Amino acid sequence: SLDLTGIDWVIVGGESGPGARPMDPDWVRQIRDWCQLFEVPFFFKQHGGRTPKAGGRELDGRTWDEYPA
Repeated sequence: SLDLTGIDWVIVGGESGPGARPMDPDWVRQIRDWCQLFEVPFFFKQHGGRTPKAGGRELDGRTWDEYPA
């Protein structure tokens, strides 16, 4: 489980640039699901890759741009 006590916003994103390590989308999904369960806004910045926009921002057919109130 992920303890989101006191957390107002979660931002997740993969590395970009030369030598960026691959990111497992299932890891992102787990964090997103915990955020939804505990009603914490979730922002997915990027999948990552050689350039910041290389992998795009969509996760499961959607762009996650949630912000705190």
